[in-house]
Amino acid sequence: SWTMTRMTGAKFLGSLMALLILAVGTAPLPAQEAPIKIAIVDLEAVVAQSKQGQDLQARMESFQQQVQQEMTNLNQQANELRQRLADGANSLSESRLAELNKEYEDATIALRRFRDDKQREGQKMQEESLREIEDLLEPVFEKVRDEMGFDLILNNVPGVVLMAGERVDITPMMIERFNTAAAPSGDQETD
Repeated sequence: SWTMTRMTGAKFLGSLMALLILAVGTAPLPAQEAPIKIAIVDLEAVVAQSKQGQDLQARMESFQQQVQQEMTNLNQQANELRQRLADGANSLSESRLAELNKEYEDATIALRRFRDDKQREGQKMQEESLREIEDLLEPVFEKVRDEMGFDLILNNVPGVVLMAGERVDITPMMIERFNTAAAPSGDQETD
């Protein structure tokens, strides 16, 4: 019956476990390895709070201000054409209205094209700068990994790192190390 088979199965598993324990007990134990040492870092914070990241932010803000000024000028020119078109709707000849309408369309197309071009230019500038920062940051991470014996350094990204204690968060140290490593030799602080 069911109970009988279950008991027999339990006895069989117990016997099998006893044999496994005996076999493992007589086998040589593998060499004990040191525990795995893991750290986490908020890479976004390291970049944002580093000198290079702040320089990138300043360049991007300057670029955005320049683009905004140029877009304001282009937009103003398009608005002036639109206003001239509206003002002359009843007083200008059809050919002159057609010319103004064409100029207005060209101005709005130029504005959109300028905006799209500058958006691509800004994205490219940001991507290239972030790549340069990553290239500068890699040897700093390697040095910290080797000095502190980390087996794994994870980027503290929501959904990847669910929970971590303050002990394993090396973000402040990485910001300091990165700023020190990237500073010109005359700018480094002495201990």
